[in-house]
Amino acid sequence: MNRVIIDHTNADDFVADQVSKNSDVSWDGWDLLFYSANPNGFNDKNGVFKNGQWGVQARVVVSDDGLWKIPAKYIGTRRKVS
Repeated sequence: MNRVIIDHTNADDFVADQVSKNSDVSWDGWDLLFYSANPNGFNDKNGVFKNGQWGVQARVVVSDDGLWKIPAKYIGTRRKVS
């Protein structure tokens, strides 16, 4: 599986970059949370109700060696056109 590996020195920059690409990523302590709106989140084990709509949330925890190993499918690559 393709992964993006980040360490503590660039984690905040990574989150800021993803937010600028309209990815819904946030911190929960040391964990990164990736949210995606999806009406089927109601029935999903990772489903959450956020901002008035259902979605699916993935949690990426920091490993024992101080790295976040983020699956590539959570990485935003395109900016939303306004």
